[in-house]
Amino acid sequence: METQSQTAIRAIREKAERSGFKLADVAHRAEIDPAQVSRWATGKTIPLYSSVIKLTQACDDLAAERLKMMGMEE
Repeated sequence: METQSQTAIRAIREKAERSGFKLADVAHRAEIDPAQVSRWATGKTIPLYSSVIKLTQACDDLAAERLKMMGMEE
């Protein structure tokens, strides 16, 4: 059974992948060790709520930058 944390990390991963990024890219942007994010994704450890928010914001920022870049190239 998937925990709420795992569900949140999975949603962030899916959004990142739709934008052409890997979860590791999001982790680096959020200044979080990608290995730690992997532990959260597998349920080995549980992230703080603030860490999930950081990842969500980093993912949103990367996606927005990609969209802006694509718009400038068209």
